[in-house]
Amino acid sequence: WRYLTHHLDQLPRDAHSHRLHFVLPFAYATGLRLSELVDAKIGRLYTMPLRDSLGVRWMLKVRGKGGKWRAVPIPEGVLLALGEYLTRRGLSLDPLANPPEAPLIARLGGNEPVSPSSLYKALRALFQGAADALRAEGRMQEAKDFDRATVHWLRHTRGNHLGLAGVPPNLIQKLLGHASLATTSIYTESDEERVWQELADLEAADAD
Repeated sequence: WRYLTHHLDQLPRDAHSHRLHFVLPFAYATGLRLSELVDAKIGRLYTMPLRDSLGVRWMLKVRGKGGKWRAVPIPEGVLLALGEYLTRRGLSLDPLANPPEAPLIARLGGNEPVSPSSLYKALRALFQGAADALRAEGRMQEAKDFDRATVHWLRHTRGNHLGLAGVPPNLIQKLLGHASLATTSIYTESDEERVWQELADLEAADAD
């Protein structure tokens, strides 16, 4: 994930990369499916006051599988990226000051909704570019991982990161819109890499 975001930062700044600077953190932070990303609209953003402090939290109403709705948090960093992206589209920096039907992710050079195939191709091109850069560095195995990455990889990455951070499974389930908690459990179980890392840390401590 860190490599991918670094790779994006190295790309020339044009309409394509400016859009990706919003799309990538937005897709990762929310864990939305491809269909949910292209369906997201300005009018589904809303704010709620915080219970125990000043300020508000930003949320997005998402229409998921089976037409079921859920509320997804929008982190501050994503909100800032959205504001910059909107101004580049000729819209207001304040999301709520824009037409409610305006899509969060638009076609290049306009404010019409992006198609699922176009967004898929844009993200696949980003992953492929990262794979090519890794190959140029001689990191063949990591390159193969990005060769296989799709938009859904961002959703899985978010789930894995939250699971490793100890976020309760029921909260991950709410974010990702899983119908069954069993689906979410794949992100919260200890995996081989975690075992490997624990043993490597112990070995390093013994060496000291």
